[in-house]
Amino acid sequence: MKQLLLFLMLPILTLTQTLYKFDYVETFDTDWSGIWFTPAATTNYYTNAFVSSTSSAVLYGTGGGSSVYESDWYSFPNLVVDAAYDYQFKFRLGSYRFTSTATTRGTDAADYVTVQLSTNGGTSYINELRITGNANAFWDYNTAASYTKTANGTLTTIGPAAGGNRTTTGDGYSVIQLNIPAGSTQIAIDIFARANAAGEEWWMDNFELTRTGGPLPVELLYFEGVEYPAWNLIKWATASEWNSLNFVVEHSNDGETWREIATKPAAGASTQTVSYSYLDNVYVYDINYYRLRQNDIDGQYKIYGPIALNNTKSKTVIRRYNLLGQPVTESTTGIIIEVFDDGTMQKILR
Repeated sequence: MKQLLLFLMLPILTLTQTLYKFDYVETFDTDWSGIWFTPAATTNYYTNAFVSSTSSAVLYGTGGGSSVYESDWYSFPNLVVDAAYDYQFKFRLGSYRFTSTATTRGTDAADYVTVQLSTNGGTSYINELRITGNANAFWDYNTAASYTKTANGTLTTIGPAAGGNRTTTGDGYSVIQLNIPAGSTQIAIDIFARANAAGEEWWMDNFELTRTGGPLPVELLYFEGVEYPAWNLIKWATASEWNSLNFVVEHSNDGETWREIATKPAAGASTQTVSYSYLDNVYVYDINYYRLRQNDIDGQYKIYGPIALNNTKSKTVIRRYNLLGQPVTESTTGIIIEVFDDGTMQKILR
């Protein structure tokens, strides 16, 4: 007899990250390229600075501190996406001073870039992340300062702690990332930029949308068994499911050779707790092993378990019959019905 197994083995999941769409300004996916929404003299594509050669999307101010703000949206088209995946929107940001030689050059707290997210086809947008200037701050494209936020429907504002050159201070935010949790079927993104004075400039480059992980796994809360006088109760529950077809309960007498004893339809897609159970009343009065196979719609599957139940405890066989109701001995082969001293019975094949 194989050693009694009293543990639950859960599958190990490995997440992958895939570049899904990109706009490097000079090159881009044909169905996902950003464009200035209301092009004007203060928005364009320039080559003074860039991450990938040789262009950036630029908005810059032209007037004095009291002038009307120059502003525009760098807008990405709506995408139909797979709700089973997490996504991450990422771009590079710089605050340069190419358009003026004034001593007051640089972005202030009222100059900002806001990442706006839509998950309803572009019908409405939510301000998720805002990067501001501060007291004539400026910074080059760099990797010293990055910021990542998970979209949650509220605005988060960040910016330099002071003015001047923030290239190496850690707060001249240049790598901007917005994580979009799984569950969305559409994603559209606008970046709203504004500035007003000459020498207040926002430079953006290397926009990327990556897809993280695989289809959401079935998140198993528990898989366990309970012994009763006439049966074993096998039960399990899931916290979430995606792409799930069914669950198959498998039984083994030795923990090595398995056979299917029940199939239960799965919820398919769910973010709420779903409970399942199966009563096994045709088991052996010994150690009984069970495991659970979860089948995906696409043919993939995962194995949970095994668990083991000890049914050797208290029962004594008092009678044995064949299918004709005739008494038989313990050595009789074929299908045998055993009656126990507690009044229960089981059907076995010898």
